[in-house]
Amino acid sequence: ALLAALADAATLRSRAAQQPPPEPVGTEPEKDKDGAYASKGDACSACKFAATASCAMYKTCICYATNTHFQVGGIPDAKDTKHFRWACGDEGGSKYELCFNVDYTYQD
Repeated sequence: ALLAALADAATLRSRAAQQPPPEPVGTEPEKDKDGAYASKGDACSACKFAATASCAMYKTCICYATNTHFQVGGIPDAKDTKHFRWACGDEGGSKYELCFNVDYTYQD
Protein backbone atom coordinates (compact mmCIF):
# COMPACT_ATOMS: atom_id res chain seq x y z
CA ALA A 1 0.00 0.00 0.00
CA LEU A 2 2.87 2.36 0.83
CA LEU A 3 4.57 1.65 -2.50
CA ALA A 4 1.33 2.28 -4.35
CA ALA A 5 0.90 5.64 -2.60
CA LEU A 6 4.48 6.65 -3.44
CA ALA A 7 3.97 5.62 -7.06
CA ASP A 8 0.76 7.68 -7.24
CA ALA A 9 2.53 10.72 -5.78
CA ALA A 10 5.35 10.40 -8.31
CA THR A 11 2.83 10.13 -11.14
CA LEU A 12 1.00 13.25 -9.95
CA ARG A 13 4.24 15.23 -9.74
CA SER A 14 5.26 14.21 -13.26
CA ARG A 15 1.89 15.34 -14.65
CA ALA A 16 1.95 18.75 -12.94
CA ALA A 17 2.55 21.55 -15.41
CA GLN A 18 5.85 23.32 -14.92
CA GLN A 19 5.45 27.03 -14.41
CA PRO A 20 7.91 29.26 -16.28
CA PRO A 21 9.94 31.73 -14.25
CA PRO A 22 8.50 35.24 -13.99
CA GLU A 23 9.45 37.90 -16.54
CA PRO A 24 12.25 40.14 -15.25
CA VAL A 25 11.41 43.76 -14.45
CA GLY A 26 13.39 46.37 -16.37
CA THR A 27 16.51 45.74 -18.37
CA GLU A 28 19.85 44.39 -17.27
CA PRO A 29 22.40 47.22 -17.27
CA GLU A 30 25.76 46.84 -18.96
CA LYS A 31 28.78 46.11 -16.80
CA ASP A 32 31.97 48.11 -17.19
CA LYS A 33 35.04 46.43 -18.65
CA ASP A 34 36.17 45.65 -15.09
CA GLY A 35 33.05 43.50 -14.55
CA ALA A 36 31.37 45.86 -12.08
CA TYR A 37 28.60 48.42 -12.55
CA ALA A 38 29.39 52.10 -13.04
CA SER A 39 26.82 53.40 -10.55
CA LYS A 40 24.72 52.39 -7.58
CA GLY A 41 21.61 52.81 -9.75
CA ASP A 42 22.95 50.33 -12.31
CA ALA A 43 23.84 47.81 -9.60
CA CYS A 44 20.37 48.16 -8.06
CA SER A 45 18.71 47.75 -11.47
CA ALA A 46 20.76 44.60 -12.08
CA CYS A 47 19.65 43.22 -8.71
CA LYS A 48 16.00 43.96 -9.48
CA PHE A 49 16.34 42.37 -12.93
CA ALA A 50 17.88 39.19 -11.47
CA ALA A 51 15.56 38.97 -8.47
CA THR A 52 12.34 39.42 -10.43
CA ALA A 53 13.37 36.76 -12.99
CA SER A 54 13.85 34.04 -10.38
CA CYS A 55 11.13 32.22 -8.49
CA ALA A 56 13.56 31.59 -5.63
CA MET A 57 14.71 35.22 -5.36
CA TYR A 58 11.42 36.97 -6.13
CA LYS A 59 10.09 37.12 -2.57
CA THR A 60 13.33 36.80 -0.63
CA CYS A 61 15.79 39.24 -2.21
CA ILE A 62 16.02 42.74 -0.76
CA CYS A 63 18.50 44.57 -2.99
CA TYR A 64 21.53 46.35 -1.56
CA ALA A 65 24.50 47.85 -3.40
CA THR A 66 27.95 49.18 -2.57
CA ASN A 67 31.01 50.59 -4.25
CA THR A 68 33.73 47.97 -3.82
CA HIS A 69 36.54 50.44 -4.52
CA PHE A 70 38.34 51.28 -1.29
CA GLN A 71 41.25 53.67 -1.00
CA VAL A 72 44.39 51.85 0.16
CA GLY A 73 47.32 53.69 1.67
CA GLY A 74 50.61 53.55 -0.21
CA ILE A 75 48.96 52.68 -3.53
CA PRO A 76 48.68 55.30 -6.30
CA ASP A 77 45.23 56.76 -6.86
CA ALA A 78 43.15 54.66 -9.23
CA LYS A 79 41.55 56.30 -12.25
CA ASP A 80 38.42 54.14 -12.10
CA THR A 81 36.89 54.36 -8.63
CA LYS A 82 33.38 53.13 -9.46
CA HIS A 83 33.03 49.39 -8.88
CA PHE A 84 29.43 48.91 -7.77
CA ARG A 85 28.13 45.44 -6.84
CA TRP A 86 24.76 44.26 -5.58
CA ALA A 87 23.65 41.69 -3.01
CA CYS A 88 20.39 40.28 -1.68
CA GLY A 89 20.95 41.55 1.83
CA ASP A 90 23.26 43.71 3.88
CA GLU A 91 25.32 40.90 5.37
CA GLY A 92 28.36 42.36 3.57
CA GLY A 93 28.56 45.16 6.11
CA SER A 94 27.60 48.74 6.74
CA LYS A 95 28.84 49.96 3.35
CA TYR A 96 25.94 48.19 1.62
CA GLU A 97 23.01 50.57 1.11
CA LEU A 98 19.39 49.66 0.50
CA CYS A 99 18.43 50.07 -3.15
CA PHE A 100 14.68 50.51 -2.88
CA ASN A 101 12.28 51.48 -0.11
CA VAL A 102 10.78 48.31 1.32
CA ASP A 103 7.33 48.13 2.88
CA TYR A 104 7.94 45.45 5.51
CA THR A 105 4.18 45.10 5.99
CA TYR A 106 4.15 42.89 2.91
CA GLN A 107 7.55 41.23 3.36
CA ASP A 108 8.33 38.07 5.33
